[in-house]
Amino acid sequence: MEIVLRKPVIIAAIIAAVSITTLLLVNHTNLIVDRRPPQTPPGTTFNTVNGVGANVSPTMPEPSIKPTAPGPTPVHPPNPTK
Repeated sequence: MEIVLRKPVIIAAIIAAVSITTLLLVNHTNLIVDRRPPQTPPGTTFNTVNGVGANVSPTMPEPSIKPTAPGPTPVHPPNPTK
């Protein structure tokens, strides 16, 4: 009975060792990749402002598609002066 149980345990240990080694190699190579944002080119507003010691806070660009309000549009009277 001992010989029958020994082979699956050895196979499982080999698969576990190969899997852990693969995971460590893949994770280590992902750590090497440079994840810093690219530098801004010279002559931009960002570099000019930083050169004089001020701070620039990024703004969100206007969305290209503006959503419409849900529901019916409001009704305007034909002559608002009356």
